[in-house]
Amino acid sequence: MINILLADTDQENIKNIRSYIKGMFASLNISAALTDPNHDIMAALRDGAPDLIIADIRFFGASGYALMRDIHERYPNLRFIVYGYYSDSEYMERGREFGVLEYVYRPLRRADLSRCLNTAINYFERADVKRREEIRFEEHYKEHLEIYRELFMRNLLNGRIDSESEIYGSFTYFQMVYDKGFTVLLLRVDQFKKRILVMEEMEKHILSLKIAHIIREKASNYHIQTVMVDFNSVAAVLGGYDDLEKIISLCDGIKDEIFAQMGVRVTVGLGRTYDGPLGVSVSYREAESALRYRFHLGENTVIPIHYMEPANNITYRFPAEKESRLVFTAVIGEYNYCKELLEEIFDALRACEPLPDKLLPKLVMSIVISINRYASEKDIPVQTNFTSFFPSKEVLGINTIESAFEYLDNTLRNFCGFILDSHLKQDGEMVEKAKDICERRYYESTPLPRIALELGTTPEYINRLFLDSEKKTVADYITGIRLREAKKLIRETEMNDDMVAVKVGYDDSRQLRGAFRQHEGINISDYRSQYNAVNSFTGRRR
Repeated sequence: MINILLADTDQENIKNIRSYIKGMFASLNISAALTDPNHDIMAALRDGAPDLIIADIRFFGASGYALMRDIHERYPNLRFIVYGYYSDSEYMERGREFGVLEYVYRPLRRADLSRCLNTAINYFERADVKRREEIRFEEHYKEHLEIYRELFMRNLLNGRIDSESEIYGSFTYFQMVYDKGFTVLLLRVDQFKKRILVMEEMEKHILSLKIAHIIREKASNYHIQTVMVDFNSVAAVLGGYDDLEKIISLCDGIKDEIFAQMGVRVTVGLGRTYDGPLGVSVSYREAESALRYRFHLGENTVIPIHYMEPANNITYRFPAEKESRLVFTAVIGEYNYCKELLEEIFDALRACEPLPDKLLPKLVMSIVISINRYASEKDIPVQTNFTSFFPSKEVLGINTIESAFEYLDNTLRNFCGFILDSHLKQDGEMVEKAKDICERRYYESTPLPRIALELGTTPEYINRLFLDSEKKTVADYITGIRLREAKKLIRETEMNDDMVAVKVGYDDSRQLRGAFRQHEGINISDYRSQYNAVNSFTGRRR
């Protein structure tokens, strides 16, 4: 049932609309009617909760536009049908952005009112279908909330979330109890490739599910969340601080319980404990690395990264993906983003102090070499000037984080400037080549894609270059050439408009005449007449 509020100072209109709706539209219900424009319409909306307002546009008064906007903001699902005089048409049309479905002119005719009401019924039927779909999706989402929790945890483990507030917000949403202290355990099934040879497909699929269940049972005194990483691997994020020996003892208990219940041996890799949730991805990478040592220590083992690499505070905390992005960004000449990435990289290095001797020169040289290699792969001509941008002698003298940052910041600023200048030069050369192609092939259809293909770039890029340098698109540039050639043919030949049009690349004379009038400001026939008149006066012949 669609509830309607009528609003009009003319009680006769109210009576007629009410009578017509009652007799013709069983699915519509008039819940209230307002005839006093001084009445608090917001109060009427709160009390009656209508779905549709049918109103004289003038009922809303001089500030009606603002009132409709306020109603729409407070009740975004509410819709209007309004009516008024022809002088109100602009006012009524503008109301569409605030929920007006239809408007009609006075005097109200039943046919117009019927059309408007059917429009409203169709709108609310579609809205109801959409609302039911949304409810169904929400129910489906709630039933599969665990999938989204797992997705969040995988993103957290892989370092794809870089905001602590976002992470804690997700903890709250998924009802995960975490404060400070994050340690990742990674359990991997031993001899998995041999084991699956004798397993049913379903057994393989639920193996990690069972392991995750045992982990949660054995660690029920801890704040812990599990993530199925693979068929044979389960990661667990342990909350809070605890003595390392107690965590190892917990892992031994989990490992023994898995064997007791499932007959499966697992090896556990243990990452370090970090204060904040951004450390989860670091601890996870450490746990993965710890598992690599099982081939030396034997399987069915608990391996803390602390024991294997006690002095390594850098490798797993260094933002290698940002270093890769820095290399790419330098080669495209984006200095501002380079500096932003540099600051993030060196902030991570400061968090790892004290750094090993000679690490900084090696790191800087690695970045420089990567930039050189990537520039070579992209055919950017920097090889002859590269050592002038990145002098190697200065790299050897780097001994502090500040001096390393200053070196890279200064050299990248100069390098990016050179890259941008090179791009400008290349772009200028490309524009000149494109202009030459336009001059030679202006009469072809769809010339822009052909030009881009010949120059090894995209139509969009060529167009952007033309807009920057010529202040016009390629199409406009070609139109200029076509019209220049068309005028020449008109002056020097006896060709009619159709022949000229085809000769310069148009499908017919209608296209030529339209382009001529638009760009030259006169009709082609007038141009032809003017030129003939000049020829007659001067005695020249074609």
